[in-house]
Amino acid sequence: MKKSSKLFGAILLAILLLVAGCSKNNSTTNKTSGNTSEGTTKTEPKKGGSIVVAYDSDISNYDPILGNSGNDHALLYPVYDTLVNYNANLEPKPGLAKSWDTPDDKTIVLHLQENVLFHDGTKFNADAVKFNIERVTSKDSKVSDLSNVESVEVVDENTVKLHLKQPDSSIILALSDRSGMMVSPAAVQKFGADYAQNPVGTGPYKMVKWVRNGEIDFEANKDYWQKGLPYLDKITAKIMPDENTRLNALKSGQIQFYWNVSPDNSQVLKNDKNIVLDTKMKVAFYNIYLNTKMAPFDKKEVRQALEYAIDRESLVKALTFGEGEAAYQTFPKDYWAASPDAKIAYDPKKAKELLKQAGLDSVTFDMFVPTNTFYTRLGEAIKGQVKDAGFNINIQPMELTKGVALYFNEKQIAANLTAWTGRPDPQQTVNLFLSQKGFYNVGAESSPEKEELIMKAASSYDQKERAKLYAEINKISILDEAMQVPILFQPSTAAMSTKVKGFEGTLLGKPKFSTLWLDQ
Repeated sequence: MKKSSKLFGAILLAILLLVAGCSKNNSTTNKTSGNTSEGTTKTEPKKGGSIVVAYDSDISNYDPILGNSGNDHALLYPVYDTLVNYNANLEPKPGLAKSWDTPDDKTIVLHLQENVLFHDGTKFNADAVKFNIERVTSKDSKVSDLSNVESVEVVDENTVKLHLKQPDSSIILALSDRSGMMVSPAAVQKFGADYAQNPVGTGPYKMVKWVRNGEIDFEANKDYWQKGLPYLDKITAKIMPDENTRLNALKSGQIQFYWNVSPDNSQVLKNDKNIVLDTKMKVAFYNIYLNTKMAPFDKKEVRQALEYAIDRESLVKALTFGEGEAAYQTFPKDYWAASPDAKIAYDPKKAKELLKQAGLDSVTFDMFVPTNTFYTRLGEAIKGQVKDAGFNINIQPMELTKGVALYFNEKQIAANLTAWTGRPDPQQTVNLFLSQKGFYNVGAESSPEKEELIMKAASSYDQKERAKLYAEINKISILDEAMQVPILFQPSTAAMSTKVKGFEGTLLGKPKFSTLWLDQ
């Protein structure tokens, strides 16, 4: 596989040089496939057995309110059920809350599942929900998604009412994230500061062993409330940061499932009859963050020129073998919140004209790029493309944590090529990424018109109305203000043995292992 990776690396390098030097408008097709191991014949899930899955990073913390990595979710999901669930297209579905009402735009009523127990045998009920949500909104929590919850009212044992400070339509799907992961109040009180080493949820599996940066063992919760689940007796998650290690372990049978297959290896594995791939577009995307308070990006014309100077279609073709999607907005085209009309033409001539309007013939700027193979390729390709329009990029390669701190906290770099990891609800992306007070909007770029649209979207629970508002917000933010420069969406791909069934990728791009079963 290492030889294959080197071969594809050489091919990619040649393609990138072509893309950077002479980009052309190309079309691409978004390829989304289900688990082809299911085939055309549906079989009933089978109980029993165990599997080993390989994951690229260890969990940062087993207490949901203290973790800080977007990669944590796959390792949290087996232990913790959430109040709200979601389907493959990120539409809310019942979880520990079997239904919910919004009697007005500042009240959410949750109707809870009955006869649910935590792993320690204590009851899940309205008091437990109140405990959890107040814990999420406490000063000790690193989770901010429920900041608009003013108070939690226990109506009866199975009914909870959330009173909001202001309308916030994102809260329902936020309850499918860390905010909605229910921990046992009794376990938190028993273990105190050691709770993260002794996590207790209502999920389909119990965490029984955790070797830091080694492996995590999950055993089936025999008293699980959802009939039929879980199917497997045991799941072991092995932490394998190196992808070739994960891939070779799959091919040799040491593991049966691995997550986060690179585009290079995806092309190779497509020809392996013993391995099944599941590829699904996700809401995360690669983006150039711009500090609109720093030169040269304090001039709107310069920001707009940079958008027109990038041939996204060619980048998708070269870097993802056509499996990605050009990003002209903050949502992929198959997502309900996406605008079907969003488009940024590749037009170096127009880019030059915009620079002249700004009183400039050329622009030179520094751009932070993480020291990761894909980011390096992407950064170099963009650098080559935009040169024709008068942009000279000084790539500043550095470790991700350091570069993020320099850009977001210390504000020392004008441009930052990293990724927006996405959120379950589009309003969360709008609030954090596009609003004036959003953490990721370093230059606080905005307008009264846009802020009013953001407030309207937060006040609506009607999906069609929200989609129209997000289209307007994206038009102003990306096309008019050019406050961010989205580049491309790349799908998430899982690789698994043909015996592994039951996996479904989602737009969130965070895998759930709890529904897996073995056809044996």
